[in-house]
Amino acid sequence: MNGSDDRRPDVAAEDEALWRGVLLGTDPVLIKGRRFWMHVPSDPRCKMCFSPFSGVGGVWSRVTGHGPAPRNPLLCGFCSRQLAKHPGGAEIELSVLFGDIRDSTTVAESMTATEYRTVLQRFYRIASEAITTHDGIVDKFLGDGVMALFIPAFTGESHAGRAIDSARALLSRIAEMPEPLPVGIGVHTGTAFAGVVGTDEERDFSALGDAVNVAARLGSIANAGQVLVSLSAAQAAGLAFDGLIRQSVELKGRQESLDVVAL
Repeated sequence: MNGSDDRRPDVAAEDEALWRGVLLGTDPVLIKGRRFWMHVPSDPRCKMCFSPFSGVGGVWSRVTGHGPAPRNPLLCGFCSRQLAKHPGGAEIELSVLFGDIRDSTTVAESMTATEYRTVLQRFYRIASEAITTHDGIVDKFLGDGVMALFIPAFTGESHAGRAIDSARALLSRIAEMPEPLPVGIGVHTGTAFAGVVGTDEERDFSALGDAVNVAARLGSIANAGQVLVSLSAAQAAGLAFDGLIRQSVELKGRQESLDVVAL
């Protein structure tokens, strides 16, 4: 894969249909596999095929190549390899979370490099737990921030609500730290391309598009201890607006303002 899709149109269409079914959780092969693995104990499981990662079932999973994928423990190795064999993806509605440490330069200036690394590692761990326990996928850590995807195949139709709950859990855990970090979070729901991106040598599962950019912008302007949720995400989650601050914000690179609620 070299950045352009030079496969035959029928192959590309088949791959897109496969990806759409997988990402929405409607692929018949995936559904059949899930029914099989659900009879094998025990939790936690691959978020895609439901193969178990612990207990006797976990041993069987590893023997059959369904152990946790090295780069993403939410997926088993088999599912991760299968997705990599089908470069591409599909446009779907999903929710995106961006968490960012405010004034990270100032935070780093007050400690040694080793101490700052320890603080970041603690932040990464807390963020990862808050995201994965709400069925999200850690897309990447961005130095002093984190990007997470909430995809229907893993969350069901409640991906917006799961993203918001994850953001709240993350801030709650941050507040319990001996020296709480100034973290702001943005959450947005919209249509994005999700799938395998990169080159033949370096491939990764990620999401691209305006929905991702909007979430990133919200994360960058949220105050410390605040979650900025786009109106589309709030409505998709069925969020009660009583007592919430609703405002219109200007986002860099966008001509139109965006309605958000602050949590």
